[in-house]
Amino acid sequence: MKRTLALLVALGALVSVFNLRAQDPERDSIMHALKTIDPEIVRYFPRWRVCEPNLQLQIRQTFILYGRDKDKLDMQNIVITAAPKSDPNDYYTILLVECGEEYFVASEVDAYMRKLAGTLSDPQRPYCYREIPPETPPTERQYRVITDFMLPTDVAHSISVSAFEQSLKIGGTGFWIRSILGTDNVGYHFWSAGESRVILQRPLYENTDPVSSKPIPYLINFRLGGVYRLRGGLDNRLLSFLPARQLNANPGKASIGLDVNAPFHPQFGLSFNIEFPITGPDTAGAVEKNTWATYTPSLQRQAELRRTTGVDPSVVVPVLRTTGNVALFYNWWLDPKRPENFFRFDLGVCYTEVQEWAYRRNAETGDTTFVRNVAGLQLYHPTTAADWLYARIEYRSQSTFPFGVAVQYANQMLFARAYVPLIGEWLYLEGKYATPLRSEPRPWEIKNFFMISPVLRLTIR
Repeated sequence: MKRTLALLVALGALVSVFNLRAQDPERDSIMHALKTIDPEIVRYFPRWRVCEPNLQLQIRQTFILYGRDKDKLDMQNIVITAAPKSDPNDYYTILLVECGEEYFVASEVDAYMRKLAGTLSDPQRPYCYREIPPETPPTERQYRVITDFMLPTDVAHSISVSAFEQSLKIGGTGFWIRSILGTDNVGYHFWSAGESRVILQRPLYENTDPVSSKPIPYLINFRLGGVYRLRGGLDNRLLSFLPARQLNANPGKASIGLDVNAPFHPQFGLSFNIEFPITGPDTAGAVEKNTWATYTPSLQRQAELRRTTGVDPSVVVPVLRTTGNVALFYNWWLDPKRPENFFRFDLGVCYTEVQEWAYRRNAETGDTTFVRNVAGLQLYHPTTAADWLYARIEYRSQSTFPFGVAVQYANQMLFARAYVPLIGEWLYLEGKYATPLRSEPRPWEIKNFFMISPVLRLTIR
């Protein structure tokens, strides 16, 4: 009843606005009439942000054409305010179009942007837009203060699905369940690492700082999961356009991670991740050779392997075992009051261990089994400062066209990731690229490995 009464008062005020527009064409008078309506009522007017790039550009150009100050325009902050309507099939009556600090009132919308107004006022709104909820004051900017659009902190439920990752946020608990393909933190993305993982992320300590609690709701996040070996992907039937995989995961690994934000300054923190084997190779059981990626060693190493009784010298099996990184990180918004531009910096050390296994024929059973730690097989691990160094920088635009790009150096691999929205905030396109920077890439490392995937992303606030 109270809200209905407020809306009736609002409609009466709107009549005054329209009468004033007919009597006095001066924009400041009309703007004043609109702004003097009780904000508690105005917040129930239909309001939304335009996030359609082409429409944003046309609106901005119209403002410029009619003499508005370019420096005050903001194409990423276009807000439409319309009159309340009783029939959802009726066209909206546009009262105000704001572009940054400049605006057009109703009379100017009719005079300067009649064609665009037809699109903006369409009851179906056939363009990308973001509704501004009634509980949001009219003067508050709607930029989202979060640290990751794919793992948003400002929603109760979230589901995202892509070829790289599937994630689910469980209610308002802060719990995440994630299934991740590849080992991005050492530069082996998608199935090039030969492994995937399922992780449960659990918040441990709530952030009570009122300034930073929205983007960083928890000071400690703990991750625990298991890593499993990918058995397929060697014949590339569905992904024939990609190079063949030549690396394998150790069968049976544990994954542990921890992010700790500093209580005195939550934007700063420490990240720790490690994945390690919990089982070794089955040296007694038969090997399904067609599920393991292999490569041919050098002639010198083949000669060494021939001296090891029963070992097949023609192929070796590279197995990714322990990986991890420890890094200091910092989250930085260029303007905290208008958090459109977000950076994250990580700097630390990483560890990658790849062990070569070989095939051996069991003389008693005739089965092929595994052997390791024999002459001719190598253990690859960090030996230089370049092997240990881990550095990453990430930028995200958090306005009405959210996109992100990240560049990482780890394990002497260059890794890059980017995502852009395709339709609204529910369909994105994500791409990942990696290439080795060593003077002599290791046998399993793929040069210029690029992969793209659509991302379906659904959220409920």
